[in-house]
Amino acid sequence: MTKDDILRLALELSIDDRLDLAQAIWDSASPPADFPLTPEQEKLLDARLAEADANPEGGLTWEEVVARIRNREC
Repeated sequence: MTKDDILRLALELSIDDRLDLAQAIWDSASPPADFPLTPEQEKLLDARLAEADANPEGGLTWEEVVARIRNREC
């Protein structure tokens, strides 16, 4: 089975099943613990963490993100 075959079958799934599949694939592709970051990436992550710490109510919960995705028209 080719990647194109898998994609064709995946696109036949419901949006909920596609989101679950995408999450499973994403989880399986997590980088190893020793995945090196560039200095620029470290700086960006540090800035984003500082922003999140300074404004903890500024983001969305995972449930809110999923609900927004599921409620938009595709």
